[in-house]
Amino acid sequence: MSKVTPRDFDKVAASWDENPRRRLLAAAVADGIAANIPLHSDLQVLEFGCGTGLCGLQLASEIGQLSAADTSAAMLEELRRKSQSLDLKNVTPVLISPEDWTLPDAAFDLVFSSMVLHHIVATQTLLQHFHQALKPGGFLALADLEKEDGTFHDEPTGIAHHGFEPQALMTMLERLGFTALKSRTVYTVHKQRGDDKHAYPVFLITGQKPH
Repeated sequence: MSKVTPRDFDKVAASWDENPRRRLLAAAVADGIAANIPLHSDLQVLEFGCGTGLCGLQLASEIGQLSAADTSAAMLEELRRKSQSLDLKNVTPVLISPEDWTLPDAAFDLVFSSMVLHHIVATQTLLQHFHQALKPGGFLALADLEKEDGTFHDEPTGIAHHGFEPQALMTMLERLGFTALKSRTVYTVHKQRGDDKHAYPVFLITGQKPH
């Protein structure tokens, strides 16, 4: 399976926000996080795989600091531009390596990602990094596709998983030590495939690292 590279996302960064379905999905995930995580102005937050900030920037005014991490410099430049236009002073773009996901230990009150996990081959390794990066009592929020038949993406490059069974992912998180795990559908993507219209649900799993 072909591996997605930062350069692939660099090429589409300038037009990324033009997709209305992408904007609606990001808004639904942001709303789901706000409804299920107690946000406040002291929170130190990490968004992993932030892209242009479609999701994270909607939450920035509700939290203390947002570290917006991505492997694509062009995506982060779009995020930086939007942050400035919105006069958001608490957003820090963070360029990360696709080969090294090392995160600071016990640094964040909330770690979240949206539509990122299906690009990651070593899912459990990344989840372990998230667990280590959270402070005791910190929250995790993960949004991604439910298991699908491989028809969601028009271009399969860089797709490691055709979605996930939410319960299987929650079992993995439980084994890492997360508690209070819940899953709910926050959005459904509809796509026309030939004569058929396909529905692709997007889940949001939330959990907490024990104190």
